[in-house]
Amino acid sequence: MIFRPWLTLRTAGLVWVLPLLLLEVSQATGQVRDLLARPEFSLTVELPETKNDTNNLLSQVDQQLQQAKWQDAIDTLERLSSRHGSEFISQGKDQVDLGSEYVYYDELKTYLQRRIAEFSRQTPEFLAAYRDRIDPLAQEDLDAAKATGDPEVLSATINDYFLSSHTDEALLVLGDLLLERGRFNEARTAWERISPRFRTPEDPQGVLLAMAGQPMWVAVGGIDWKQHRDHVAALLNEAASSASLATIPDTDVDPAAVWARLCLTSWLEGSQQRAAVELELLQQLHPAAEGYLGGRNTNYAQFLAKLIETNPGSTAISQSSGWPTFAGAYSRTAKATQERKVAEYEPAWSVTLDVQSLSRAPGNNGFGDVRTLEGIPLIAEDGDALLSTFPVVMGDQVIVADENRVRAFQLHSGLPSFPVAGNQVFKRNDLDYGAFLTTGRRVDFNFGPDRMRRGSPLRGMALRFLHALGPARFTLSSDQTKLVARIGTTAIGVPYVQAQFQNPADMVVFDMRKEGKIEARVPPVTELSGPWSFEGTAIVQGNRLYCGMVKSGVRDELAVGCFDWTTSQLIWRKKICTVQPYGSGLVADGEFGHRSHNLLTMVDGVLYYNTNNGVIAALNADRGRMLWLTRYPRMEMVPRSLERAHSQVQRNVNPCIVERGLVISMPLDCERLFALDAATGQLVWQTVPGGLDPTHLIGISGEDVLVSGEQLFWVHVDSGRIRAEFPSVDQAHLDRGFGRGTLVGDQVYWPTRDKVYRLETKLADDGSIVPAAEPIDLSQFGEEGGNLVYSDGQLIVAGPSRLTVYTPVVDDKPPPDASPSQE
Repeated sequence: MIFRPWLTLRTAGLVWVLPLLLLEVSQATGQVRDLLARPEFSLTVELPETKNDTNNLLSQVDQQLQQAKWQDAIDTLERLSSRHGSEFISQGKDQVDLGSEYVYYDELKTYLQRRIAEFSRQTPEFLAAYRDRIDPLAQEDLDAAKATGDPEVLSATINDYFLSSHTDEALLVLGDLLLERGRFNEARTAWERISPRFRTPEDPQGVLLAMAGQPMWVAVGGIDWKQHRDHVAALLNEAASSASLATIPDTDVDPAAVWARLCLTSWLEGSQQRAAVELELLQQLHPAAEGYLGGRNTNYAQFLAKLIETNPGSTAISQSSGWPTFAGAYSRTAKATQERKVAEYEPAWSVTLDVQSLSRAPGNNGFGDVRTLEGIPLIAEDGDALLSTFPVVMGDQVIVADENRVRAFQLHSGLPSFPVAGNQVFKRNDLDYGAFLTTGRRVDFNFGPDRMRRGSPLRGMALRFLHALGPARFTLSSDQTKLVARIGTTAIGVPYVQAQFQNPADMVVFDMRKEGKIEARVPPVTELSGPWSFEGTAIVQGNRLYCGMVKSGVRDELAVGCFDWTTSQLIWRKKICTVQPYGSGLVADGEFGHRSHNLLTMVDGVLYYNTNNGVIAALNADRGRMLWLTRYPRMEMVPRSLERAHSQVQRNVNPCIVERGLVISMPLDCERLFALDAATGQLVWQTVPGGLDPTHLIGISGEDVLVSGEQLFWVHVDSGRIRAEFPSVDQAHLDRGFGRGTLVGDQVYWPTRDKVYRLETKLADDGSIVPAAEPIDLSQFGEEGGNLVYSDGQLIVAGPSRLTVYTPVVDDKPPPDASPSQE
C-alpha cells in the first residue's frame, strides 16, 4: 500500500504570509480587468474521436466491400478493431428542439460490429466469407466459455466472435446466466442483440408509438392489436435494423423464447406495466409457442399470464435497514424499510457538524473587506450554512465525514462507536466527538471575524488560502465491512500558489470491524501521472474502487478510474472527454478552482457516469470498455462574480438513477430532466427545458421518479410527464424544500426548514398527493431540516450545523378497544 503522510499547515509568522497578502491584493485589483477580459464560457466538449488514419481505413473498407473484395475487407476490419477499436465515433443523433440535440457515440469496435451486421443482412456472400474464417475457432471458444458458467468470460468471447453463426445461441445463454444473478439490464440487452426484431423498427405509417431503436414495449403499449396486428408482425419480420444495438444478421433462435424471457425479466424487476405490454405482444404474435421456462416445458403466454395475474412481482429497488452509500444503493435509488407506521418523532440525540459556506472573493484590499453572499439564488439551502453532509448507516453505526475527519456514532444512543485514543475527552459539541480519523490540517482557512483562530498573528485579518467555486459536499461509500471516504480538499484546478497549500484528496479505506482501522490510502496521482484528482467518493466492491477523475489544465480531462485498493495500483483509466473547467470559465473576477463531487452509478456490472460537463457515459466495470456515450444539450452558462457563479453549479452531487432499463439524469449544466436507454444511451424522454429546477433526484417509487428542490415533483418514469408537485400553486403558504428527502417504504419523507412532510409515493386515482401522516414539526425542538436518512426506525437529519437523530414516540396507552388486565 502507498501511504502519504498528512501535512499539517502551520503559520510561520507574518514574514511567511506577506507574499500571499500581496498576491491577494494583486488578484483583487485585477478583478475589474478580468471582468472585462473574460471570454464566454465554452460549452464545447472534446471527445477522443476517430483520427485521420482511422477514417482512411474506414474509407478503404467501404471500397473493398463495394468491390466485393471480401478477404481484404475482413483484414482491414481486423486491423481497425485491434488498433483503433477504443476510439469514439458518432452513430446518430436526435434533434429535440431548435438548436438542441442528443448525439450518440460508440467505441469504434462496437460501431463496426453493428455496421458489418447491417451489411451482412443485405450481402449474404460477405457474411459467408466472414464466417468461413471465424466459425471453426468461434464454436470451440464459445462452447468453452459457456461451460465456465461465467457471464464475464462468455460476454468477452461473444464480443470477439460477434458475427459467428454460433453467437445467437451464446447470447441466449448469456442472458440466462445474467438473469440468474439478478442482472436484469444486462440480461435484457443480451437477448435484444439476438435480432433487430426486439427493438422498435422504422414505421412509415406511424402505427408504433416510439422512435426507431427504442424498446419495443414502448412502441406497442396502447396500440389497437385487432387493427394493427398484421402490420406489427410484418415490421418485426423485416431484416432491416434501426437499433443502435449491434444485432446478429440472421438467427435460428425462436423469437417467442426471447419475448418470454423479456416479459419474465420485467416481472422479476417489478416493472408491472412493461411486463403486461410484453405479455400482450407475446399473446398476439406467438400465442401457441412453447419452450423451457420457469424450470419446465410450458406454453409461454399461458405460464406468464398466470404468473403476472397471481403475483405482482418483486422490485429491483434496494430495500435495506442500512444506508450504505449516497441515495442508499449504487443504483442511486433505494427505499428504507419501515416495519410500522409512526405517528410522532422526538429527538434522541444530536452532535455538532462543521458549518460549511460558499467561498467569497477577497475584497478590494485583500484584507477584511470580504464580500457577502446575500442574494445568491441557491435552491433548498443557504450559502452561509450549506447542507453538505450526507450520512451513511452501517449496521448500528451512523457515519459522517468532512474534508478533515470521519466520525461514527451508535445509531440509538449517539455515543462514539469507537474508543478515543489516549486520555482525550470530547463533548458532543466538539467537532472531533466520535472521530476515528482526523487529519490535523485545514485546507480552507478564513481568519476573518467569523472564524478567528485564537493566538494567531493573523487575528482580525480576512485571508483565505483557497477559493473555490461550488458548495462542498461530503459523501461516503461502503461494502459490507469496508468504508470509503474522500479525505482532503474537494477543490480541483486551483491556481498554482493556492495549490501549494493543499494536496488532492485521497481515497481512504477503513475496516469498520476493527474500529475504523485504515486499510489503505489511495492517492489519485503518482510522480508520472500528472495533476489528477478524484471527483467524488469511490464505489467500493471487493478489492476495487471505481471513481470519476479529472486531470486539471487549461482544459480539464475527465475520466473514470478503477483501482485495487489493497495495492493502491491503478487497474484501468478510461478517458471520457475534455472540457473547459468551471472554476476558470464561469468566474469573471479571477482564477479559481471548483469543487467537484461527481458520483458514479453501478448496476449489473456497468458504470454510469454523469460528468456534469455535457456527457453521460456507460462503461463495463470489469475492463473499462466504453459501452456508449451520449452528449446532451448544455444550457448557456455565463461568467459571473464568484458569489453569483456558485448558483450555476449548486446541483453538483447528482449521479444518474439507473432502474428498469433507464438512465435518469439532470446534470448541473442542463435545464431538463431526461431518461436514456440503459442499453444504448438513446433518448427515451425529456422534460420541457426549464420546466424543472431540482437539486436532488431522490429515487424511483412505483410509477414515478421523485425529484426535489424548493418543491417535490412526481415525474412519470416511463414518459417523463410531470404528474404532481408539492406544495402546489394553491399551497404557496407552505414551506419550501430544505435538503434531500428519502424514500421510506411507500412514503417519501421530504424536509423543509421547519418540518418533515410524510407523503404517499402513490398518487390518488385523481392524481392528487396523499398525506401519509402529519408533518414532523422540527421547530418545536429548536431544530431545522436537512439531508434525510432513515434506518432501523430512526430518522437522521443532517442539517447545516447539527446531526440529529429522531426516534419514534412510544405511546404507552392501551388501544381504545383493549380490556383492562385482570388479576
